[in-house]
Amino acid sequence: MIFVTGATGNIGSELVKLLVAKGEAVRVISRDEKKVSHLDPAVERVIGDRHDPSIVRKATQGADKVFMLAVLFDKNHEADRLLIEETKQAGAGQIVMVSSNAVRLEGNLIGRLHREKEELIEQSGVPWTFLHPGGFMSNSLQWAEAIKSQSKVFNPMGKGKTAPISPFDIAGVAAVALTSAGHVGKAYDLTGGESLSTPEQVEILSKVIGKPIECVDIPVEVAAERAIASGLPEPLVKSLAQLWEQVRTEAYTFYTDEVERLTGRQAQTFETWCREHRSAFV
Repeated sequence: MIFVTGATGNIGSELVKLLVAKGEAVRVISRDEKKVSHLDPAVERVIGDRHDPSIVRKATQGADKVFMLAVLFDKNHEADRLLIEETKQAGAGQIVMVSSNAVRLEGNLIGRLHREKEELIEQSGVPWTFLHPGGFMSNSLQWAEAIKSQSKVFNPMGKGKTAPISPFDIAGVAAVALTSAGHVGKAYDLTGGESLSTPEQVEILSKVIGKPIECVDIPVEVAAERAIASGLPEPLVKSLAQLWEQVRTEAYTFYTDEVERLTGRQAQTFETWCREHRSAFV
């Protein structure tokens, strides 16, 4: 039995489909029963909150492996501490956690919070595998409103390049780590297969949706102010702004071929991801 947290998100939803296709027994948790009602009938569902010990105990009972999508901003890591402890008590043989490549960036809050969660797992004694992806292709969904209303994308990263990764590929690596041997104690740095600037990504998306999109360069400070005004927590925005500045100045370059090596197939292209999510932008 593989217990999957975050099953309604971009990564977890893909992982559930991959595991079911492999014939694995899968259990998920959700606070909202409607959000998991569409899943394959074979998937077990536990309805409740990850802060509730009785719910988490029920979800981990009998689980051989656990896929952990961290609750990033959570007082004293309460939900993740509970999950790790109950996983240990259940005798599960592995936790596969989606962390972040930002763990390698000194002084970055996103990286520090993920690393603290990794340390909790390491200290628990439960065998682990950590996934360290860079930026997600799905982050582009944040452009949708401005594209629909203004035909514009506001870009704080200049012409700096990243290698965004599809959540499908993160899920693919997670599925491999959960269902095959040799991954315990490993931390995998993950990216997509293409190094692209934001203007290049916007150009690809423009062609896919058949609509001109202007990529507007804005200062990091302005982007941060807008993000805070939109409701994002200020500590998160501060960490994002640090990443934006590093990409902009080409101080943050990150590319690996681990997706292809681990899954045996090429990483999904940004164009393919855009075609699959075209409806979000039109």
